[in-house]
Parts: sequence; structure tokens; C-alpha cells
Amino acid sequence: MLRPAHRSIVSTSILAFLLVAAQPVATYRVFAASLDLNAKGRTDTDKDRDSYNKPAELFAFWGVKEGMKVMDLFPGNGYLTLLLSQAIGPKGRVVGFASYDHEAFDKRFKPLGLANLEEFVMPEPQGFGGDLTKALSKLPAGSFDAVLTIRNYHDLQNPAEALAEIKRILKAGGTLGIIDSRTTSGRDVENHRIADDVIIREVQQAGFSLSGISQMLSNPKDDYSKGYWDARWIVDQSCLRFTR
Repeated sequence: MLRPAHRSIVSTSILAFLLVAAQPVATYRVFAASLDLNAKGRTDTDKDRDSYNKPAELFAFWGVKEGMKVMDLFPGNGYLTLLLSQAIGPKGRVVGFASYDHEAFDKRFKPLGLANLEEFVMPEPQGFGGDLTKALSKLPAGSFDAVLTIRNYHDLQNPAEALAEIKRILKAGGTLGIIDSRTTSGRDVENHRIADDVIIREVQQAGFSLSGISQMLSNPKDDYSKGYWDARWIVDQSCLRFTR
């Protein structure tokens, strides 16, 4: 079923305190100039995805800056990881954590030899449950400026436990950035979707503050009865920023 145009993306009560963030044009232009979307290691599929995931606008919204230490949580084939390695520069560091597709990740990055990148491999489904919490617990407190994840939050088996560790490893004022495929309410396990208000409630209960919500990745024509792999690039996505 197609989502009616008048349907609220989040509940009225949540809208009352959401901060709708519009990033300064100048910030976006900095990222647009600094990201090399034709860099070695990027594929034609990546470039198609750029038009839908808007990496320059996204990084501006999340506040990614040169010199940061950033965790790309559940990096998949490394699409976001490679762009982050450009954005944070040689003085920064990006960690592809709970990497469940090591073969594809390694295929992309091994030839590049990037000095500001590391990978922490963790197979699925273990990497979405207790193994993730245990691995995060071994990282030093306050060691990351940002933890970012795209279309994977819905798969967390123990959100409260994982979020507690993510909060611990973030510096004070650090960013938790979440993108996920939307549904109308709750979690749609079969189609790998989750409602905005579920994410917001769980993350706020873990002690984070909601500091921004963007509609840059919204698509009112998305069919919520389809999973991401069916809808692919037209999926309607939440785009949220939380602060520790």
C-alpha cells in the first residue's frame, strides 16, 4: 500500500519537540567540494546511491568534520566508510565496526591502503545481538566523536544494551546519526523497516538528546509493503541526529 500524502511521519507529540535541522548552505558546499565521488574504490552503484543518499548534505547534517574519530556501525560493503575517510582526512580515523560483509569490504579497501581506516569484523546475526554489546564494551570510554549507521538500527536485537555502550564510547557532545527505512508504526521485521518514533523513543530512553531531524531522504511515494532490497533506492528513510 502506498503511503497517503497526509500521513504523519512521526506522531504529533513527537513533532512538538523535534528540532527540524536545516544546515547552512556554506557547510554543505564545504563537503560538496571535499568529497571525491569519482575516487578510486567507488563503483557505479555507489554513484547511483549518491543521488539518493546525498552524502555531502548528510555529512553536513551530522556535523562530520576533519580530524574526527568516527564509527561506521555495520558498514556493509563500505559505501559510507570510504566517504567518511575522505571527510575526516589524514588526521581523523574511521572504524568500520561490526563489519558483517568482510569480503566485499576488503575487496573495496585492500587495494586502497588507507591509513585512516580500520575494520572490526563481526558476522551476522551475532553482530546484531550480544556479541555487539560485548565488543563495544571493550572500547575505551569517550573515544569516538560520532557513531553513524545506515539502515541497520532496525536489526538490533538488544537496542537498550547497545545504545548504553554507544553512549559510553562517545565523547560528551558526540553524535549518534541514524538512517533507517521507514514504516508507519513499530518494527516491520519482514521488510526491515522501523518507525521514526520507535527509534527516537529508544535512543532518548538511553540518555541521548534528539538534536536534529531531516527530511532530505524522505520519499512519500515509497511502498511500505516492500523491503529495502525490493524498493532499493526509492525507500523512504528517517534521518536523525542525536547528541550524547
